[in-house]
Amino acid sequence: MENFVGLLIRRERLEKNYSQEGLCRGICAVSYLSKIEQGKAQAGDDVVVPLLARLGIDFETDPEFLAWGEALVVSLYEKLLTGREEDCRQKLEELAEKKERLLRSPYMLDALLLEGLDNEEDHLPELLDRLEPFAGAMDRRQYPLYLLWRLAVGRDRDAEPLLRLAAGTYYTVSAGNIYLRRGRYTEAAVLLQRGYDRAAEEGRPYLMLLARLLLGNCYSAIGHRRLMEESYQIARRLGEELGQTELLASIDYNIAATYLEWGMDREALAILETAPWEDLWYWHKLAIALERAGRMAEAREALARAYADQKELGRDTTVEKILDLVAYRLDNKDYVKQEAYAVMVREVCTQAEKELGEGYARFHLPFLLEALEAQRQYKEAYQLMKEFSYKDRIIGD
Repeated sequence: MENFVGLLIRRERLEKNYSQEGLCRGICAVSYLSKIEQGKAQAGDDVVVPLLARLGIDFETDPEFLAWGEALVVSLYEKLLTGREEDCRQKLEELAEKKERLLRSPYMLDALLLEGLDNEEDHLPELLDRLEPFAGAMDRRQYPLYLLWRLAVGRDRDAEPLLRLAAGTYYTVSAGNIYLRRGRYTEAAVLLQRGYDRAAEEGRPYLMLLARLLLGNCYSAIGHRRLMEESYQIARRLGEELGQTELLASIDYNIAATYLEWGMDREALAILETAPWEDLWYWHKLAIALERAGRMAEAREALARAYADQKELGRDTTVEKILDLVAYRLDNKDYVKQEAYAVMVREVCTQAEKELGEGYARFHLPFLLEALEAQRQYKEAYQLMKEFSYKDRIIGD
């Protein structure tokens, strides 16, 4: 803590353009302040609190609040490392309620790091900017989470700095998930299998479930049907044992979406009609499956449900454009020959990969290839196949 407080004092002092002498006058000697800022002196509240007060920070010293903060932070890290996301969310709500006080306490770094669990990825860079000056003061429970956020936003390209810390199975599985979202499927599969094996050894069923589910997603992306279905089957059994009913529906959705991508339209529709899931993306995939089955009126109904969910949830323009593609096909029988449609799919592929993940772009790639080939734009089609390694994917066992 002392090094963290010293860095905090130094950062705030420099931002306010105070000299060391001006800040510590009447509180302590300049030499002592210098040692505090360098982490070489362990100052008590009688020195730290006045220094921070002079910098405009009302540092928390209430023993009851600090005991509560310690218990909350310890509990959140424990639940995080076991993969209990639902329990984490409950605790994060408590953290959010007292966030301002925690940011004026010794738990400032923990509050910021754990806040990342509840943040959208586009907010993480700003969070990391606040954390970066304190990286050298982070302890063994804080630093792995900091490296995970760096990996998530691309400031670290590889997970090796994080994995070398041997911080726990949660970080191995999380790194695999990040690789999966980036399209680094072979590396993702290795990490996720390692995470699954370690979770099994440690008796962490929630992490086993997460790792198996992500492995199913990974093999879906690679195009390995047998391994995908085996992974989802194991995830399903684990989900049933743990009572994760919502997750079971997501497994059915993932399989159906994969079958649609692979052109297995009848199989996809059978799953979607027997395992409904009240979700924007479920309605989107159902609309496509019904469209391919020639059931256009029902496809329009499903698409209308997707649009309604999109508006209710305030989803961004990329999601709306994805839905617009289906609408365009339903309204234009000769869509494949129209340049406007190809332009729309190009834009969706580009934005989806950037904002939603590689998987969303990959799902729409066959639509773009269909349009490009119909319009004899073979060179662009070839380049896209090469970029996505589409030609190397074998749909089968």
